[in-house]
Amino acid sequence: MQSGARTTSATQQQTVKTTVNTLEQAAPFFLHEDPWNLLRLYHVYRLALSGALILAMVSESNLIMLGTHDFLFFKWLTSVYLLIAIVSNLTSYFEWPDLTTQGVGYVLIDILVLFGILYSSGGVSAGVGVLLVIPVLIPYICSPGYVSILLAALTGMGLIGMEVWLGMQQGQPVSSSLSHSGIIALFIMLASWLGDRWIQKASQMAKLANRRGIDLANMSQLNQSILDRLESGILVIENSGSIRHMNAAGWSLLGSPGNWRSKPLKVFAPELDEHYQHWLSSISPRTASFDLRHQQATELRARFTQLGRHSRQTTMINLEDTSEQREKVQGVKLASLGQLTASIAHEIRNPLGAISHAAQLMTESQNLDKADTRLLQIIQSNAKRMNLTIESVLNLSRKKNPNRERLPLKGWLYSFLRDFILQHNLKEKQVSLFIEPADLMIEFDPAHLHQIMWNLCRNAVKYAHDTPQKLQLDIQGGMPSHSRDVFINVIDNGRGMPEASRQRLFEPFFTTSTKGTGLGLFMSRELCLSNGATLEYSPLPTDGSCFRIVFSCAQH
Repeated sequence: MQSGARTTSATQQQTVKTTVNTLEQAAPFFLHEDPWNLLRLYHVYRLALSGALILAMVSESNLIMLGTHDFLFFKWLTSVYLLIAIVSNLTSYFEWPDLTTQGVGYVLIDILVLFGILYSSGGVSAGVGVLLVIPVLIPYICSPGYVSILLAALTGMGLIGMEVWLGMQQGQPVSSSLSHSGIIALFIMLASWLGDRWIQKASQMAKLANRRGIDLANMSQLNQSILDRLESGILVIENSGSIRHMNAAGWSLLGSPGNWRSKPLKVFAPELDEHYQHWLSSISPRTASFDLRHQQATELRARFTQLGRHSRQTTMINLEDTSEQREKVQGVKLASLGQLTASIAHEIRNPLGAISHAAQLMTESQNLDKADTRLLQIIQSNAKRMNLTIESVLNLSRKKNPNRERLPLKGWLYSFLRDFILQHNLKEKQVSLFIEPADLMIEFDPAHLHQIMWNLCRNAVKYAHDTPQKLQLDIQGGMPSHSRDVFINVIDNGRGMPEASRQRLFEPFFTTSTKGTGLGLFMSRELCLSNGATLEYSPLPTDGSCFRIVFSCAQH
């Protein structure tokens, strides 16, 4: 008998330790779970326990020692307990009565039922006394504190009292009864004390985690607000290449793409994605910057930075529109050019005027032979050419403050081409205009735009073919998909531009004609830059030339 008691006590002690360890490991679950769900889980356990008791009642196995002292009472009690378990599951589903009433009330019922089962089975020797640990710990879910500890103490004292009474009825020594029940009562008190300490510590951790969570949420909201208010674009890219976050500036720089969340970057910005893949494969995790042209229109500078310590983690892309920086450089350039042209006007123009005037007076002499007359003509011709060059440079420096206006692109180009065709004796079928969408608007100085378009179209008339009658001039414009900028293409069907000339095309004073000053394309590009636009040459796969004007920050 004593050996069986020691074995039962060891088993019960191990069960209690396992229960306490399970509660400690389940701390995050209890802290973040709805208490009603925990109570419903306990009711499922009660339903399973009642089912097991019914199975033990109908079983004829000698290994299950339940109901040996009073089988009729055990049979009646297990049947009632099954009914109570079913009702408790329904009440927890409808959440009536309140959580505390159900938690404490059903725990008291369970303790009384377990005491009845122990009594009908002859005491703690039946091996089910350890089940009292679970209902003692359940009140911590509803109302943790001294109530649960008091309940554990009363349960322990009741268990000892019942065991002493049963021992006296069966004629067994009181010391033997006290040893069995005392060990279980001690385990119940120990589990209750550990549960109280655990729930207090867990509650403090939950409050701390809640405060940290609030602080983290506030910090995240602050960071989100800062990113959204930045003038530079910010993109956060996942390892898969999809976009996790994009602020308003980045959204605008990429042409206001719709439904961009969790979409691959290459869908909206193939040029940017190409540099991103190159950075991932060759440069990451080092930070790097690249200049690119988004959708062949918007000039951007992209800076790639790795977020996280491990390779190929989330990447932050900082986008900057280089047009503003370009305009600042252009302003400094024009200011320097203004100082230079003032010096030119003072140091060159006055002596040049004296030379031209002297040559004109000499032509009035009657003693000049044909050779002298030819020399005077050369002097006057080159003086006029030099004066034209100085006038061109002076005109460029005077236009450093453009007067931008909102212009309807298609309507303005239609009026310009109509005048250009009349002045150059071209046929209407030689010039075509296509703008899509038709209601595009740009911000540009009208006088500057007229001078730029006039230079580009006049160059096509002069240099595309030997005779203007062979010219075919196409003006195309629009807004690329996922771009905020508008472009104009001036395309001719001429001989095209040699590779060697393309590299120096926009250099000042570079020309392939003996009659030109070499400042037309240079001035056109400078006027574009002063208006926040760009001018570039695009070679065509067939014969011909294409000059593209890209208007930054254009509005549709």
